[in-house]
Amino acid sequence: MIDKVRKYALTKPSTSHDIKKVMIYETEHDGIYLFVYLSHRDLPAHNDFWFDDLEDAEHFSKAYFQTSKADWILIDDPMESCQHDLIRPIRRKNNSYELFENGSWRMVELGI
Repeated sequence: MIDKVRKYALTKPSTSHDIKKVMIYETEHDGIYLFVYLSHRDLPAHNDFWFDDLEDAEHFSKAYFQTSKADWILIDDPMESCQHDLIRPIRRKNNSYELFENGSWRMVELGI
Protein backbone atom coordinates (compact mmCIF):
# COMPACT_ATOMS: atom_id res chain seq x y z
CA MET A 1 0.00 0.00 0.00
CA ILE A 2 1.24 3.47 -0.92
CA ASP A 3 1.21 6.16 1.76
CA LYS A 4 -1.49 8.70 1.00
CA VAL A 5 -0.87 12.41 1.26
CA ARG A 6 -2.97 15.11 2.88
CA LYS A 7 -1.49 18.58 3.13
CA TYR A 8 -2.34 22.25 2.91
CA ALA A 9 -0.60 25.49 1.98
CA LEU A 10 -1.39 29.18 2.22
CA THR A 11 -1.44 30.91 -1.15
CA LYS A 12 0.36 34.05 -2.20
CA PRO A 13 -1.81 37.19 -2.57
CA SER A 14 -2.86 37.69 -6.17
CA THR A 15 -5.08 39.93 -8.26
CA SER A 16 -6.12 36.87 -10.32
CA HIS A 17 -7.91 34.98 -7.50
CA ASP A 18 -9.36 35.26 -3.97
CA ILE A 19 -8.09 31.86 -2.80
CA LYS A 20 -6.32 32.03 0.59
CA LYS A 21 -5.53 28.34 1.19
CA VAL A 22 -5.36 25.07 -0.75
CA MET A 23 -5.43 21.46 0.44
CA ILE A 24 -4.40 18.32 -1.40
CA TYR A 25 -6.12 15.09 -0.36
CA GLU A 26 -4.97 11.83 -1.92
CA THR A 27 -7.69 9.19 -1.61
CA GLU A 28 -7.22 5.44 -1.51
CA HIS A 29 -8.98 4.74 -4.83
CA ASP A 30 -10.63 7.93 -6.10
CA GLY A 31 -7.68 10.08 -7.18
CA ILE A 32 -6.49 13.40 -5.81
CA TYR A 33 -8.60 16.35 -4.69
CA LEU A 34 -7.32 19.89 -4.55
CA PHE A 35 -9.63 21.88 -2.27
CA VAL A 36 -9.56 25.68 -2.46
CA TYR A 37 -10.62 28.06 0.33
CA LEU A 38 -11.61 31.70 0.61
CA SER A 39 -10.31 31.85 4.19
CA HIS A 40 -7.29 30.77 6.23
CA ARG A 41 -9.74 29.42 8.83
CA ASP A 42 -10.71 25.73 9.03
CA LEU A 43 -13.94 26.08 7.04
CA PRO A 44 -15.42 23.93 4.26
CA ALA A 45 -13.80 24.37 0.86
CA HIS A 46 -15.12 26.92 -1.60
CA ASN A 47 -14.49 24.55 -4.52
CA ASP A 48 -12.42 21.54 -5.50
CA PHE A 49 -10.55 20.11 -8.46
CA TRP A 50 -9.88 16.44 -9.22
CA PHE A 51 -6.65 14.92 -10.58
CA ASP A 52 -5.41 11.47 -11.53
CA ASP A 53 -2.11 11.89 -9.72
CA LEU A 54 -0.39 13.92 -7.04
CA GLU A 55 2.14 15.60 -9.34
CA ASP A 56 -0.65 17.06 -11.50
CA ALA A 57 -2.38 18.52 -8.42
CA GLU A 58 0.88 20.00 -7.14
CA HIS A 59 1.72 21.51 -10.54
CA PHE A 60 -1.78 23.01 -10.83
CA SER A 61 -1.46 24.54 -7.36
CA LYS A 62 1.97 25.95 -8.17
CA ALA A 63 0.81 27.41 -11.49
CA TYR A 64 -2.45 28.98 -10.29
CA PHE A 65 -1.82 29.70 -6.61
CA GLN A 66 1.98 30.12 -6.51
CA THR A 67 2.56 27.38 -3.91
CA SER A 68 6.03 25.91 -3.56
CA LYS A 69 7.22 22.61 -2.06
CA ALA A 70 8.32 24.47 1.09
CA ASP A 71 4.78 25.89 1.61
CA TRP A 72 3.08 22.51 2.19
CA ILE A 73 2.19 21.38 5.71
CA LEU A 74 1.45 17.66 6.10
CA ILE A 75 -1.66 16.75 8.11
CA ASP A 76 -3.31 13.51 9.16
CA ASP A 77 -6.01 11.85 7.08
CA PRO A 78 -9.55 12.67 8.24
CA MET A 79 -11.20 10.38 10.78
CA GLU A 80 -13.79 8.01 9.35
CA SER A 81 -17.04 9.85 8.53
CA CYS A 82 -15.37 13.26 8.85
CA GLN A 83 -15.18 15.96 6.19
CA HIS A 84 -12.17 15.50 3.89
CA ASP A 85 -11.78 19.23 3.31
CA LEU A 86 -11.50 20.20 6.98
CA ILE A 87 -8.38 19.84 9.12
CA ARG A 88 -10.15 19.24 12.44
CA PRO A 89 -12.24 16.06 12.95
CA ILE A 90 -15.61 17.51 11.90
CA ARG A 91 -18.55 15.59 10.49
CA ARG A 92 -21.79 16.73 8.98
CA LYS A 93 -24.84 15.41 10.78
CA ASN A 94 -28.30 16.33 9.51
CA ASN A 95 -27.90 20.01 8.64
CA SER A 96 -25.25 20.84 11.22
CA TYR A 97 -21.63 20.07 12.03
CA GLU A 98 -20.13 18.13 14.93
CA LEU A 99 -16.56 18.29 16.20
CA PHE A 100 -14.87 15.29 17.82
CA GLU A 101 -13.09 16.64 20.87
CA ASN A 102 -11.99 15.03 24.15
CA GLY A 103 -13.47 11.67 23.15
CA SER A 104 -16.98 12.82 22.20
CA TRP A 105 -18.91 14.66 19.51
CA ARG A 106 -20.31 18.15 20.13
CA MET A 107 -22.22 20.48 17.86
CA VAL A 108 -20.15 23.31 16.42
CA GLU A 109 -20.87 26.42 14.35
CA LEU A 110 -18.38 26.88 11.55
CA GLY A 111 -19.26 30.50 10.84
CA ILE A 112 -19.83 29.96 7.15
